[in-house]
Amino acid sequence: MEENLKTQRNKMLTMWLRHKPEKGGLTLTSDGWVKIGDVLDAFERHEHPMSIPEIEEIIRTDPKGRFEYESGKVRARYGHSLVLEDAPHPGKPPAQLFFGTNKRYVAGILEGGLKPMKRQFVHLSTDRESAREVGKRRDNEPAILQISAHEAYEVGIQFYPRGKGVWMSDPIPVEFISLMADLPKSQLNVRPLSKDYTRKDMLKSTPGTPKRRKPRGGFMKKPGGMG
Repeated sequence: MEENLKTQRNKMLTMWLRHKPEKGGLTLTSDGWVKIGDVLDAFERHEHPMSIPEIEEIIRTDPKGRFEYESGKVRARYGHSLVLEDAPHPGKPPAQLFFGTNKRYVAGILEGGLKPMKRQFVHLSTDRESAREVGKRRDNEPAILQISAHEAYEVGIQFYPRGKGVWMSDPIPVEFISLMADLPKSQLNVRPLSKDYTRKDMLKSTPGTPKRRKPRGGFMKKPGGMG
């Protein structure tokens, strides 16, 4: 399969499984699974017919390990804006994790911490270069933030291992965030949070954070009419 075609189909599959299953005419289970045959039908409807080996290649070779495939079904491992019932299992993270972002967002992050925004969790990288690649989606020279993950974990911030080199987390208070890229000093004039700031405080103090989008369809109903 040509690389540009594989990339296009990867993006389509990512959108359907993370955000808008209805765009592909798909029905996800409450924990995000869909039959591989239904996915193949969706690609055919969008004039991208594929065989099972071709879609397996897309899933298997995804550089970020976005997809999980078993027993003839596929789902996205992480990155959902949809609210799924199958919550990820927490674990102890590496000592440091990293976050790449547009430089213009740094002042706000250093003032209010890292928040999930349109996703359910904050998405972090295990190394600086991976974080830089993520940040380049919004800035050719992104700022790299380092997260003191062990310290955050010790005060109750939850972390969840997902995919290849990817961890998700609860909101991260600013006291656990440090800047690893040079920025004008004018952007660093922010107030640190107090040292007794807790996970409970962070979860309560997220004004302006968009609410998690409830699905408007695209989910399989449970027996008895439960969604």
